[in-house]
Parts: sequence; structure tokens; C-alpha cells
Amino acid sequence: MLRKTPPLEAIEAFVSVAHAGGLRAGAVALALSPSGASRRITSLEGFLGVALFDRSGPGLRLTPAGERYLALIEPAVASIGRATTMLGADPDRITLATSHSMATHWVAPRLARLKQEEGIDLDVVPTRDPDILRSGEAQLALWGGVEIADLQAEPIIHVDARPVCAPHLADGRASPAEEAALTDYPLLGVREPHDMWSRWLAGAGLAGEQPIRSFATLGMMYEAAAAGMGVALAVPMLCERPLAAGLLTPCGRALPTGERYRLYRAGRRAARSPAETRLAHWLKREATASRVRFDALSA
Repeated sequence: MLRKTPPLEAIEAFVSVAHAGGLRAGAVALALSPSGASRRITSLEGFLGVALFDRSGPGLRLTPAGERYLALIEPAVASIGRATTMLGADPDRITLATSHSMATHWVAPRLARLKQEEGIDLDVVPTRDPDILRSGEAQLALWGGVEIADLQAEPIIHVDARPVCAPHLADGRASPAEEAALTDYPLLGVREPHDMWSRWLAGAGLAGEQPIRSFATLGMMYEAAAAGMGVALAVPMLCERPLAAGLLTPCGRALPTGERYRLYRAGRRAARSPAETRLAHWLKREATASRVRFDALSA
């Protein structure tokens, strides 16, 4: 049976020399002699049937084919390295990607309790970039407002939204006395999902396009609302603290938005680990408890 892929040690030598910019430096990085690294690269070129380096000058330079091959295989080589590291890692340590607001205001305050109750050490990366799952840098992601076809998704909680604002706005006005007055106030939103207000207004029967002052994160939006800049849409899990402190007060009904927080994982991954299963169940319990508190605070 013909081999379809070259030996990994030959690929490692090629990548190391390409990154180092020279045969000697690349060989040293792999604890090889220059001649040993050269032999591995030559065998790789023979396997591929193309020259990966231009040897006509005083040093080695990647050929166009070498540049293309390096760009194609680097992600795979990095994934192999991460997989090897993860295999020997603590099975109860999980890396979770989530938004900056979720990481700061909801996940971080619960880390100690998660460790105590489930024995899980959670490393949190504040990002909404799905490539962190595809690359294997994170095992799971907790995101709302996105749907990503090539990732596995498990619903954690559905999101209702309720208008909130400071008891008195910066311009001296009191909070809106009725929903119909909302459109006379500055409306605050976030960049993603960008259409939360349009969906809430349609559900409340307040049709029409309204200008929205957008913020990068929900946390920034709530800070601006508490400072009296306008009316924001409060959602469970992220608005409990300003509501409990009286910094924000409800000024409208809680209505469905069609949004959900979901737990994502790479579609090509095998079945989730026992620790990942425990984390998923724990997140659902915590999110449900947060929604109950949110409903009580915003009633």
C-alpha cells in the first residue's frame, strides 16, 4: 500500500528550517545535525516531487511551492502539537472561550465555586472567534447571538430581554413611565447581535426604525445605561448586578428575542470528556438560576 502522507519528522524539519531561515538554526531547534535536517527535507521534496527550497544562493530560500506548502501544513502541525500537549494535560482542566462581558461579569465570579462543586479548573479566554475551537486552543465556547454551522451547539438558556435604564437620565429626565415613550429616549445596543432592539420593539408593537447607539460589549452598554446615557436591553446572566444595586431599573416588559446562549464545540471532535459533560450540566443549572434571579429583580 502506497503511503499517502510523508513522515512527520520530515515535515518537522521543513517547518523548523523555514521558520529559522537557515539550515543550521532549524536543525539546532530540533536537536539535529545540519546534515540530518537536510536529509529529512530532501526526502520530503522527493516524496512531494517539488523543490521546497531554492539552494542556488548562499542560503536557503523557500520556493513558491515551499511557501504554499508551509501555509497549508502549519495549522495541522500546530494542531498535532496541541493535541499532544492536551493528551497529557489534567483531564479536569478545560479552556472555555466566551465574550469579554460574560467572562468578566458571570464566569469569573463563579470559578472558585465551579472548582469546589465539580472539581473543574476552568481557563477562560475572552473571544468570540470560532477559530479558537477549530484549532483546538479551546475545548468549549459559551456564546450568544451567533450560529456557526460547522460547530456542534448545545442550548444553555434562551434569552428574553427587558428595557432598563438609570432611575434618572443624564439629561434630567426620569425613566420612561410607559413603553410607548421608549422611542423618545436614546436607545443603547451592542454590535452583535445588532438587531435586538428591532426585534424587541416589533414584539412590543412599537414598529419603526430607531437610531441605536452601539457598544462593543454588553458590559460597556450597561455601564453607559447606568450613567444615564439611555435605555438598554437587559438579558439574564449579565445584568443581575446593576439591577440588584439599583443602578438600573426596568422600564418595559421582558419579551422573547429568539436568541440563546449555546455551548459550542468543534464539529470534528470526538465525544466530549466527562469533565466537559459535568461543565455543560453545571452551566445549565447556573444559567437557569441566573434567569430566576433576573426575573425577580426585573419584575
